[in-house]
Amino acid sequence: MKVARSEEEVSKIRDRILKESLAIITEQGFTALTMRNLASRVRMTAPNLYNYYSNKDKIYLTLVITGFEKLRDVLNEAYRSSDDFIKRSRALMDAYVRFGMENSAYYDIMFTRPTPKFDDYVGTPHEKLSRVEYTVSMEIAGLAERAVREVTGDKEGRERHGYLKDVVKIWCMLHGMVSLYNSNIISYVAQDARAVYDGLIQELLESFIP
Repeated sequence: MKVARSEEEVSKIRDRILKESLAIITEQGFTALTMRNLASRVRMTAPNLYNYYSNKDKIYLTLVITGFEKLRDVLNEAYRSSDDFIKRSRALMDAYVRFGMENSAYYDIMFTRPTPKFDDYVGTPHEKLSRVEYTVSMEIAGLAERAVREVTGDKEGRERHGYLKDVVKIWCMLHGMVSLYNSNIISYVAQDARAVYDGLIQELLESFIP
């Protein structure tokens, strides 16, 4: 008689499945993530794999939700790190870049690779799960907008798209930093990328201070 696995064992197996799934996507692309390919990677039969995840979209969405939750948590911690809005904004930018560098695989599927997004799941059985990721990502965007408002001054009469334009400007620069660092391309022009980034982030922040 087969003995049921403990919750701890099941959790470890799920974690291994997610880890290997993330590796497949970052190494070979989203289309390479198939249940058959994954089963071979984790040395498990495909029918057994379905006992843990019913399909690859649930696996992918679990991964991307985890990534956005991690990012949200580090950004919230950075935002709470100071009562000074300028120091707080600097902490947010530092935290974003650090997250991208230290969690390159998650960052890759969240922002770099052509992986499915919320709109791709609207009207499908996975829309509800995908909405979790969308909600968390919008929390992050809201935090970024609030920080920009605090630094630039919540000027009366300034329309919201003005603040959002600033958010996108900052995001583009920080994303570029992370992408160049993770691809190791920046090393060809800057021996100490982190030192260069430190100065650039400070200049970027100062450009928004009235």
